[in-house]
Amino acid sequence: MSAVALPTVLTVEDDPIARADLRLVLEDAGFEVSAARDGLEAVELARETRPDAILLDLGLPRLDGVEVTRRILAEATIPIVALTGRSMDMANRAVEAGATSFVLKPFLPEEVVGALLDAMAVREGAVAARRAESLQALTEFAALLGYSESYAAELEARSFRDGKVWTVVK
Repeated sequence: MSAVALPTVLTVEDDPIARADLRLVLEDAGFEVSAARDGLEAVELARETRPDAILLDLGLPRLDGVEVTRRILAEATIPIVALTGRSMDMANRAVEAGATSFVLKPFLPEEVVGALLDAMAVREGAVAARRAESLQALTEFAALLGYSESYAAELEARSFRDGKVWTVVK
């Protein structure tokens, strides 16, 4: 019997009690959790671990959550759920920077888990669309060179594993 990989979530929270609470909530919901204490650590951990989603407090030391969102999304497509008790303005700025959604503090555990699951579902739909576009581009290219459609599918799968997407430029 093989083990099923749990979805991974990077939590970014400077308050140690809130960080511990989030870990408990998310682990109880079936997530594998890693944690960062500030914005710079979040950017580094996201780069190193490539989590399935990020739960990001916006009021962080060293680098605020809006800037963390910008930096992470400049390097990878990871759904980010912003977490804030400060203001709707800050939450809206995070969404403008690319966060999928936000949850206001104080929150119910179901709100956080639901927001993360929704964000990951949106990402999966976007990834599937990008892969379909990539396969179409490779199929057209392979046909021009006389290769089969199955070769294009194999090439797309290898490209996807390497983090590459193909497009047709007209």
